[in-house]
Amino acid sequence: MSGSFTGCCFGGERNVLDLDSLEFAVLAEAAGIDRVPTVAAYRNYGTPVDDVDAEFEAAERRCRERGLLDRSGRPDDRVAELLSLYQRTSVEYDLRFSAQRGTELRAAVCGAGRDALRTVVSGDRVRLDRISADQLIPAAIAVLPEHEPLRMRPLSVDLSALRSVYAGTDEETEPDQREVESRLRALGVDTREFRQITELLAEPRLGVGELGVTAWGRGGAESRGEQTVKLIDVGRGRMAVYNGGGRRMLCGADPATVGRVLGEVAERARWRLRE
Repeated sequence: MSGSFTGCCFGGERNVLDLDSLEFAVLAEAAGIDRVPTVAAYRNYGTPVDDVDAEFEAAERRCRERGLLDRSGRPDDRVAELLSLYQRTSVEYDLRFSAQRGTELRAAVCGAGRDALRTVVSGDRVRLDRISADQLIPAAIAVLPEHEPLRMRPLSVDLSALRSVYAGTDEETEPDQREVESRLRALGVDTREFRQITELLAEPRLGVGELGVTAWGRGGAESRGEQTVKLIDVGRGRMAVYNGGGRRMLCGADPATVGRVLGEVAERARWRLRE
C-alpha cells in the first residue's frame, strides 16, 4: 500500500516502505540524509515534473496524511531509522536492468553491520525493505526479472590480448569482429571461443543490465569495484559477462556464478580500503 509500512514474512517480520519518488526525496531531506544510493538519486525514466515546488508540496502533504511526517515536518521514527542506514552503509550492491527502451529497473542493497536495506526503483516507485544482512547479493539478484540462465559451457578469451586489439580500434565505431579475430589470431590466440562469444552476443537481446559494488571504510573512504558483472538476456536464456583469471568470460548467468563473481569483486574493493 503506497506510503505505508506493511508487514510481510521473509525469514521473520520486516518493514516495507512503498513510496513514489517525490515522497522518497521529501522523507530523505526531512531525515537529514545527505547520501542515498545513486540508483535512487535520479529520475531519468519517471513521469516528468512540470512544477517542482508544487509537486514537492503535494508529496509532503501525502507523507503527513500517511503518518510518515508529523506536523512539524519531522519523519516518523521508523522512517528515520530506516533511512539512516544509508549513512552507515559499509557495502552497497547496485543493479541496473532494462528490458525495453525508455525503462530501467534499479536497485541498491546496502549493508551496515547486522542491518541491511534493499531499495528498488521502478518508474515513479521506490520500495524499501529490510533484508537479512547475510543475504545481500542474493537480495540484489532477486530483483531481476525472471529469466532462465543460458545453458552453455563457459567461454573465454585472453583479456590482455583482447584489450591490446581493441586499443588499436576507433572508439567511436563498432570494430569489425572479423578484423578483431584476425588480430587476435596474429597474437597467437585460439579464436574459436571468441567466435562463439561474438555469435552469442549478436543474438537479439530481450534485456541488458549490470551488477556492481561499492565499499566504504573509515572516514567515508570509498572503493568502487574494479568491474561490473554485465547481464544479457537472449531468447535462450540469461548470460553473464565479466573478467576473471586474466580472461574475458561469458557464461550462463546462474545466481551462484553471478554471486561468486560479485562477492570476489566486493572483497577486492574492501581490501583496497585496508591498504
